[in-house]
Amino acid sequence: MGNSARSGQLSPIARMFGGMFFRRRFNNRGEVVIPFMESVAEDQRPAVESFVTNSGATTEDLSGYGTFNDFLSGYKPKAPEPAAGGTTWKENLSGDMRGNPLLQKFEDTPEGLGKAFGSHIELEKLLGHDKVPIPKSAEDIEGWNRFSKAMGIPDKAEDYGLADAEIPDALKGLTFDKNKFAEVAHTFKLTPDQTNGLWGVYTEMAKETYGKHLETNVNNLKETVNKLRGEWGDTYDANVELGQMVINKFSADKEQEDYLTTTLTKDPRGIKFLAKIGNQFSENKIGEFSYKRFSLTPEQAQTEIDAIIADPNHPYNDAKAPEDARNRAIDYVNGLYASIEKARQGQAA
Repeated sequence: MGNSARSGQLSPIARMFGGMFFRRRFNNRGEVVIPFMESVAEDQRPAVESFVTNSGATTEDLSGYGTFNDFLSGYKPKAPEPAAGGTTWKENLSGDMRGNPLLQKFEDTPEGLGKAFGSHIELEKLLGHDKVPIPKSAEDIEGWNRFSKAMGIPDKAEDYGLADAEIPDALKGLTFDKNKFAEVAHTFKLTPDQTNGLWGVYTEMAKETYGKHLETNVNNLKETVNKLRGEWGDTYDANVELGQMVINKFSADKEQEDYLTTTLTKDPRGIKFLAKIGNQFSENKIGEFSYKRFSLTPEQAQTEIDAIIADPNHPYNDAKAPEDARNRAIDYVNGLYASIEKARQGQAA
């Protein structure tokens, strides 16, 4: 009830109860003393006096209440004493009040009267709170705007004011997009408290998961290193250095270099692969791969032919070269000529 009591205004139910007739209980001067009457608006005092005295409360009962609102909230009505003829509390109401639908759910008994008082008190408590209608549907734009304003949901996602996630040095590779997170929260109409709370939980869970992932990678790398050290012994460091040399030599940039290092060093097979290539370079055996090149453009093929012919020491030109090496060189050059001719035929067609 709150505001209505302080202003002296009576609710409809209070006015109904005010019209009820109970046998009055007087003090030794024949009057019921109402200590909080001074807090009631003057034009409402007759109705309040009627309501209080007809409630069956005595001067002693009323002495513990400082306001009419306190009385309504705390007083437990005594069972009404029927007037002559055995009438009940509803029969003592005026005709329009007796037939009011609000009172039909309460029995015409002392217990029913108590429930009516209790219902009135709960209603007064409810009326003292702010209320906002629930939006009818997702398309109820006006309803959602009204709801958002009442719940303190900001007009823009950036107004949530999310704090930057604190990332420890060990997790520097982890990043968070708080602006995107705020946009999602705003889409689902979360309040600022909900959004900030969820942001905190989300970032902590992500950091925990990322940390466990890093820990797993470290453990896997240790396992790989230990396995290869057991297999290679003292040559481990040299073989790893050869593998890294291959990555550094053929990577287009630092990003690709980091990717290849991370990818190929996860497993002993990747490290062995890199070390084997590096070993070919260290023993100057990489030149043998020149006989296995395929898919050259006509220009590249002609350049390759010219370079071979210009080299007197090439097996193609050296009649004293080992037969096997000379035959491979001749087959390779013939293949280059064939690829050039095939390209010309394709252009002519």
